[in-house]
Amino acid sequence: MHSEQSIELISKITENSRIDLPEEPGVYAFWWVGPKETLMNSNRHIVLRGPNQRPLKVEYIDWWPPELKFPCLYVGKSTNIKKKFSNHLKRGSPQRLHPIADGNLKQKPATTSCQLRHGIEHLFENNSNPLDIINNSVGFSYSTNFDKNATAERFFTEDRLIGTWRPWFNIDSKR
Repeated sequence: MHSEQSIELISKITENSRIDLPEEPGVYAFWWVGPKETLMNSNRHIVLRGPNQRPLKVEYIDWWPPELKFPCLYVGKSTNIKKKFSNHLKRGSPQRLHPIADGNLKQKPATTSCQLRHGIEHLFENNSNPLDIINNSVGFSYSTNFDKNATAERFFTEDRLIGTWRPWFNIDSKR
């Protein structure tokens, strides 16, 4: 899932207004495929709410394993790859969906399934059209190869990939 051949640019997946992805269960990842300097020069500071709503400051840093060709932004699992992909992007709304927060406080996502969109809007807080960034600088890969005990295997695979690839948008204070 992390080879250059397995990662497709979002704009390629969504060209012709049709999402060319399977409607099957699987594990997926979003990748930063644009210039790494652009990502590293973004707003990489976020404040999460910890126990008793205490603020927890986090800085997204270059902590990805060196064997990854691209930085991983988010890893997830789904019973329908195509539907989950759509939920993350919210393509019908090119404008921002999340307000810019004072003091980098993490805002509640518009839905529980749009972590990628939410994260991009935080990183690029001054961009009024986050879909431009997503379409041109984010890639997507997935695996649907889970035959035996598929539900458990997807769960363990997602957990392993989060621990290994260290995606920025999978960080929260409740895990």
